Amino acid sequence: MGKRAMTIIFSEPTFGDKLLAVMGKKRAVFIPDIYSRFGKYAYGRAVKESFLEALIRPKNQKLEKGWFYQNEIMPPMNGKEIKDS
Repeated sequence: MGKRAMTIIFSEPTFGDKLLAVMGKKRAVFIPDIYSRFGKYAYGRAVKESFLEALIRPKNQKLEKGWFYQNEIMPPMNGKEIKDS
């Protein structure tokens, strides 16, 4: 089995994301299963949960299957963790 070379595109942080960060909360993202549908060199866009869902959910709650916090799946760049600005 070869390596997967899937590219995931994350949207830019919005005002809602910044407001959640001030409150110590994070918005979860869902990555659709594009690998099995389009092959190993596919591009996909991560889907953000709604602002209201992120606001209501308790801080750092375990997420449903298939949902992730973006900072948990992004690799560090130049030895530094990527932060939502």
